[in-house]
Amino acid sequence: MSLRRLFLLGAVAALALACNRTPEPGVYTVQGGFVRVYVDSLGATKALMYRDTSGIWADTLTVDLKAEKLALKPYEAPEFRLFPVKELYREPMYKVQEADDIIYGRVIRNGGESEGERMDLTMDIYTPEDGGQVARPLIVTLHGGAFMDGDKRDTTLVEWCRYFASLGYVAASVDYRQGYRRNVPSTDEALYRALKDANAAVRFLLKRDSLLIHSERIFAAGADAGGIIALNLAYMREENMPEIIVEEEDTTIVTHQALLRGFDVRAVANLWGAVQDTAILHNAKIPVISFQSREDPVVPYGAGHPFDAVGYDEEEKDEPEDMFDWLRSVYESIVSALVPEEDRHPFREMYGAGVIHRVLKRYGVSSELNAFRGERHNLFIGEDGLVDYPVYDEIKDRTAAFFAARMVVAPVSLRQDPEDPQLFVIDNTEVETCLWDIQGGVLLGKGDDAIRVLFFPDAPEHKVSVSGEYISGLTFYETVEL
Repeated sequence: MSLRRLFLLGAVAALALACNRTPEPGVYTVQGGFVRVYVDSLGATKALMYRDTSGIWADTLTVDLKAEKLALKPYEAPEFRLFPVKELYREPMYKVQEADDIIYGRVIRNGGESEGERMDLTMDIYTPEDGGQVARPLIVTLHGGAFMDGDKRDTTLVEWCRYFASLGYVAASVDYRQGYRRNVPSTDEALYRALKDANAAVRFLLKRDSLLIHSERIFAAGADAGGIIALNLAYMREENMPEIIVEEEDTTIVTHQALLRGFDVRAVANLWGAVQDTAILHNAKIPVISFQSREDPVVPYGAGHPFDAVGYDEEEKDEPEDMFDWLRSVYESIVSALVPEEDRHPFREMYGAGVIHRVLKRYGVSSELNAFRGERHNLFIGEDGLVDYPVYDEIKDRTAAFFAARMVVAPVSLRQDPEDPQLFVIDNTEVETCLWDIQGGVLLGKGDDAIRVLFFPDAPEHKVSVSGEYISGLTFYETVEL
């Protein structure tokens, strides 16, 4: 036989083998379904066909393994990878930019020589440098001072805002209106004015597109009177205000909207603050982390009247400027003398961290109480009058961890639809990106928050996994194994 004839016979044989080749084990797509090729326990190559339906599994049958006849195409599994765990908002990552004395409103001044004149409301804004275009959480910080004094440039608050901006927040330290006469109607109005100003400050910040604030990630923190405002910013509603409050005429250019909010607070850091009425804690389910001394002499840890020792000191009180002021001071002195001792309090009874924590727990709201010992009111300041940095840093770090854990309202939960076993769903509106992985089956279809899966009944395992990233930049991974 000639070499040429031998060559031709070899080519024909090779072609015949090619036409009858067996596909490698794996999953292939065909018209209207899938073919799973596998090697059985005896080493024989087998194949099963499944119809592409959303109903009951198709009957399995032995199929012709010739790839050309079945027009087999390798199945392309969806892209999948584990998103790296990110410790966002827990460790300093950014340099910080500061913008001081930003005017967010103009109001009528209360008290003092300039009473009745317009005044500017200002805030300092701290932002992370090189934070990219990711929507940023906002923390609004409110200083203390018993609604009588205090300033947004308090050293401990400046460092507080710089710290949170370095974590990735937009941090704002906000001034608000202060001043009142030493009686309940006046202090009620002082709290109401400060609360309106805080609401206006948040609305102002949300309108500044350049800050890239995420409107659903607003956190509030405040110390002393600032803690009272922060709690009320989260929980107070217009209908809860005491009836004695009388809205001033032409109060302000910006804050005249009263408590019209347009936003929700994600969580609160209550630093030795309180609430007038625990009923407001039923208005929402907003997590609160509280810090306070059990023996706080200024704001009650339990129930009591705050700021009794704060206000107009009779020895330092300004002399009356005119006859009207003199008559008013005489009248107030007479009234004060006739009022029972137990009623001589400038503020209504309030409820501090101990009561707030207990009530929130009863309402099923996340609450963390950090109770300290000793007769200290401002836990940031030690007995020597200097910043107590160990305690200060502990409060900062605990607050940062508490807030970071609540960047997402509810973590992703992956579930199989009980009425449609092929459907797997994640119920979460805060997911930015998600990738799916199917073990023991194939992907039939995919939406923004759900997939449809065809499982192979004889596969060694049936499992669906999802890995992804929230809008906040945090990541997640969930698995359902059947």
